[in-house]
Amino acid sequence: MAGGDNKAEAGVRVLGGRMSPFTMRARMALELRGVAYELLEESFEPRKSDRLLAANPVYKKIPVLLLPDGRAVCESAVIAQYVDEAWPAAAGAGGAPLLPEDPYQRAMHRFWTAFVDDKFWPALDGASLAPTPEARAEAGTEARAALRHLEEAFAALSNGGTFFSGAAPGLLDIALGCFLPALRAWERLSGAVLLDEAATPLLKKWSNRFADVHAVKALLPETDEVVGFTKFLQAKFGVVGAN
Repeated sequence: MAGGDNKAEAGVRVLGGRMSPFTMRARMALELRGVAYELLEESFEPRKSDRLLAANPVYKKIPVLLLPDGRAVCESAVIAQYVDEAWPAAAGAGGAPLLPEDPYQRAMHRFWTAFVDDKFWPALDGASLAPTPEARAEAGTEARAALRHLEEAFAALSNGGTFFSGAAPGLLDIALGCFLPALRAWERLSGAVLLDEAATPLLKKWSNRFADVHAVKALLPETDEVVGFTKFLQAKFGVVGAN
């Protein structure tokens, strides 16, 4: 694991949180490209750190990729694409590019990455943390609808391969895959299923393959831990009738 026991390459650091799916996404990009880094855990209690506010004064959010020269790259999807372009030599060490070479295919992967962030994640988040049971049920329905679209996207983009990017995981794989812990926690808490053989058979198989990728596996927290964290957030935000 590049970001764990090894010394960070040339002072590459990530401001983030181990349980944050967006931090997982940034770390997955670094791991898949073979770039060593150091994770700097951010705590938001009692307040956001001066370090984070200085590195990301616009959004004030994690993750932030800190470069050796002091510059910062913010937003997880932007970080992933930066990593793909900034460390091409890492591919020679075994890391495949995160985006395809064809311009149209690159555009499609970026389009569906934006869809994951704009449509799927807000729905999945709402299915756990919306204030009322009715709102959570509606969010669950929206999450299922988003996954059906992503099932079609997988069929169109993967060309029969193992991942959205074909033979190796890429940008869209990590864009969606970073939310697998939250998805599985929701399934555990609700007793319902989002990824199933009937509605999304391709994504169901993809999710198991992606979670078993060596560079990804160590970054995904156990479902029990995410369930506990979700319950903590539900109590913190006063979610009515939560499981």
